[in-house]
Amino acid sequence: MYINISQDPPANALELKKRYLRLIPYLLALIFCAILLAVFQIVFGSAHGDLIENIALVLFVGPGLGFFYFAEKLHDHKTLSAKQTKEIEDLCRQDPDIAAYCAKVSLLERKLIKAEYEACKAWFEDLPVKTT
Repeated sequence: MYINISQDPPANALELKKRYLRLIPYLLALIFCAILLAVFQIVFGSAHGDLIENIALVLFVGPGLGFFYFAEKLHDHKTLSAKQTKEIEDLCRQDPDIAAYCAKVSLLERKLIKAEYEACKAWFEDLPVKTT
C-alpha cells in the first residue's frame, strides 16, 4: 500500500482490511479442494486421472497465488506494536508533517497501520539534516 504523508490518509483502510479478511478463507477453501482432489486421485485413481490432476493443479496454483498476494496486502494493515507506537509519538514530536498526518488519522477515528508507520519512518529519514 502506498502512503504519502503529505496527502490525506486513506479513508478506506479498514474496509480494505475487512475485504481481504473475507476473501482469504475462500481462497484457502479452493486450495483445500485441490488437495482433496489430489488425494482422491492418489487413493482411488480414476479413468479421468489427467483431468482431475489438471483441475487440482489449477485450483491449487491460482488461488495459492491469490492467497499470497492478499496476505501480503493484509500485512500492510497490521496494527502497531507498543514499541512502534512509541516511535511514532517520538516522530510526531520531531516533525510537524508527521504530527499533522497522525492528527488526520485520528480524525478518521482509527489507529495508524503498519504501512503508515513505515511511510512516516521513511519520510523522517528522507528529511534534510537541520544544522544550527
